[in-house]
Amino acid sequence: MVEAAEEFHFSPRPNRASEISWRPWSQEAFEQARQTGRPILLSISAVWCHWCHVMDETTYSHPGVIDLINREYIPVRVDNDVRPDINQRYNMGGWPSTAFLTASGDILTGATYLPPDQMAAALTQISTYYRSSQAEIASRVLEARKRAASGVARSAGELDNGLVDLILEAVKSAYDPQYGGFGNAPKFPQTDAILLLLEQSVVRSDPDLRRMAVHTLERMTAGGTYDHVEGGFFRYSTTQDWSVPHYEKMLEDHAGLVHALALAGMSDALDKTTGYLDRVLRDPKTGLYAGSQDADEHYYSMDAEERAESNAPYIDRRVYTAWNAALAVSYGERSGHLLDSLFKHAYRRGEGVTHAEGVGGQLGDQVWSMWAALRAYQRGFGEKWMQVAVDLAAHLQDRYADSQLGGYFDHAGGDELGRLGERIKPLAENSVAAMALIELDTLTGDPSAPYRERARKALESVAALPQSYGLMAAVFGRALDRLGHALKVSTKNPELARAAVAAHPYAVIDPSGDERAVVCAGTICLAPVSTPTELAEAIREASRTRA
Repeated sequence: MVEAAEEFHFSPRPNRASEISWRPWSQEAFEQARQTGRPILLSISAVWCHWCHVMDETTYSHPGVIDLINREYIPVRVDNDVRPDINQRYNMGGWPSTAFLTASGDILTGATYLPPDQMAAALTQISTYYRSSQAEIASRVLEARKRAASGVARSAGELDNGLVDLILEAVKSAYDPQYGGFGNAPKFPQTDAILLLLEQSVVRSDPDLRRMAVHTLERMTAGGTYDHVEGGFFRYSTTQDWSVPHYEKMLEDHAGLVHALALAGMSDALDKTTGYLDRVLRDPKTGLYAGSQDADEHYYSMDAEERAESNAPYIDRRVYTAWNAALAVSYGERSGHLLDSLFKHAYRRGEGVTHAEGVGGQLGDQVWSMWAALRAYQRGFGEKWMQVAVDLAAHLQDRYADSQLGGYFDHAGGDELGRLGERIKPLAENSVAAMALIELDTLTGDPSAPYRERARKALESVAALPQSYGLMAAVFGRALDRLGHALKVSTKNPELARAAVAAHPYAVIDPSGDERAVVCAGTICLAPVSTPTELAEAIREASRTRA
């Protein structure tokens, strides 16, 4: 029991969940399931997850449930943030996820939160079915594997610039003109949708798109989804008007929201948000940022004085590479120390980056780190960052690429237990890979280099998905539009570099130039300019040339 409490994170409130004989995701757990003829109970939780804590305190603390699990199952517990590849394949629609598996890791059935009486009934029914229906289970498993095997091919499609219009229309259709944001309740920030609106407002010279994005951010920061005492955004709102949040705070969400606030010019909210991140989530010794802070409705209802006298909600101090790299992309010129510390912590030349301490890297870690390295080079942090980006691009192609269809798988293999042998190409990470590769191609300027073609193939590999994803494909729209509209601005003048980024969302800065700025669209370069006004006009001319 003590070992379980040390290895797994349970609710901070009193509970008996550690009395369950939890195993980590491992070959040993699957082998034990085979040898004993028991099904696997897979619990996917998260440190920050309120209902995961409730399940620990109720269901997993019920004596009858504890006894049934220990007697009839091989219980495996996985943290979503630590193993997103497992979550990708086994999540049952939210957290906690409760999945019942065969000894080979195939899904029998599952649910999210189950109260004690429902869990006890399910445990009894499923274990009985598992012992008595192996032939039926084998048939169902075979059909499920056939469907999964064709998933990668089904996600591929032709690239069409009309997809950007399709996605933008989906975002506009879901937009809530009264409260901002998208859809009804629950309402999530949808940061890529906000960023798509902000970027397209510039590309299309459409101020209405910017108004939608700014209105959304203003309503979010004015409402209950924002912490008006300490700063920072809660994960989502349970109501349409942003008034009643789910109180966990996630570094992953803040990376995109910081970027959106900066593009929207909302400096006060930006300063307060980064102040929270730097004061609460940042480790002053390493400069790296923690993954999350727990939900605690009682704490967040207090005023500043009351909070000062209380214990703050638990902070998950694990450092997740992808989230820190994404924050570095958004942090602009103040990201230098974060990047130095992150790459010293996670990066090895030729081996890519790790995901977290002791956990191998995944696709998201590689692509966000590559993009962060490219942005570091563009911000004048040194030539070494271009070398890191090129190395990560090579690692990405070597370990994650689909050599037949193009695009990138979510993990590099190695752990093939259960459904991890199924290859998945996630839309978001392939889109981020494409954005980074487009910038790398723009900077190298080598027509024979493979980066632009790799970006195109990454987008083609998931191009069938936006039709059904709607506004959730906003990140794909952002990437696809860059493929045809990225511009290079060569200048070592910081003022002109800032002006270029402000004038065009796809401006890629080459700091190897002189004090003037040269704008290039593909192989066509315009005459050097010396002022921000001249630069803005040159970018407009280059944009017309590229179009």
